[in-house]
Amino acid sequence: MNELRLDDVMKKIDVYGRVAFGAQCAAAMAMIAGPIVFVAACALPFLLWGDDHGEAIVAWLAGWALGIGSAAGGLGIAVFAWRWSGDWITEWPGYAVGFGIAAVADAVLAYLLFQTDVPALVAVIVTVASSFAVGCLVAGRLGGMRLLPQQREQRLQHRRPAARRR
Repeated sequence: MNELRLDDVMKKIDVYGRVAFGAQCAAAMAMIAGPIVFVAACALPFLLWGDDHGEAIVAWLAGWALGIGSAAGGLGIAVFAWRWSGDWITEWPGYAVGFGIAAVADAVLAYLLFQTDVPALVAVIVTVASSFAVGCLVAGRLGGMRLLPQQREQRLQHRRPAARRR
């Protein structure tokens, strides 16, 4: 098998990069939802119950904890998955696509939570898994992936003259 054919095969089977991008899409969901939950938790409990109800304080603190925990968890997952991501993920198109997938998944999650009778845990699992799966499928089609064969060819051209000199 020649080296260019091997590059095509390896590009299509870049499992770590695909899983890393899927995990980063799921992490972006949490990083987007965290601040939204935090801000909503600052106002909604007091608008619903007023200042003189214990439920408002409990909901306020629980919302803060959920918002901060969600954003921190998403950031932690993103940093952990970053180790296996390729250079193509760390370019702006990768970030834009990842956050776009996450935003759509968050919108679907909000719809499932507030407009349907789907249990909350099922809605969260379905949307996070869907975001992860879409990220894994889309990862090989990002614009930066097309740069890899060109970069490999340039490296091969730089190696060939060095090999001829010996």
